[in-house]
Amino acid sequence: MTDTQPNLLQQLGRSGRAMYGAFENQVGQALPRWRALKALEELGQVSQKRLAAQLQMDPGALTRLLKPLQAEGLVRRDTDPVDNRHTLVSLDDGGRALLAAAAPQRQEFFRQALADIEPAQLETTLRVLKQLEERFRRMSGR
Repeated sequence: MTDTQPNLLQQLGRSGRAMYGAFENQVGQALPRWRALKALEELGQVSQKRLAAQLQMDPGALTRLLKPLQAEGLVRRDTDPVDNRHTLVSLDDGGRALLAAAAPQRQEFFRQALADIEPAQLETTLRVLKQLEERFRRMSGR
């Protein structure tokens, strides 16, 4: 590794940032917004704390993400009737409609992104990325 040649971790960061931009351009939604909406579609009504854990997001960052989604009619945020210190989050009708309308673009994004990559390459890459994820989690204490 030299200062002028990116190592694997630097390239991973560059690739991630490029993926975020391409996803937003192709699908019309920023990837963090999409991930939150998809998680709510799968989980149903859930505490904001559990959603943050599911998305592996800082709770404050999640609140900043959810407020505009709520204002746009994509999600609902309600006080938990059992414990008013907690907020329950769910997908609203607008969020369901957005996910349904953008699903074909998302599928096309995946198709284009992974086109012409050999299955063996994908398998090896996934294995390495999972190893790195596990290692990073141990390093961060999670």
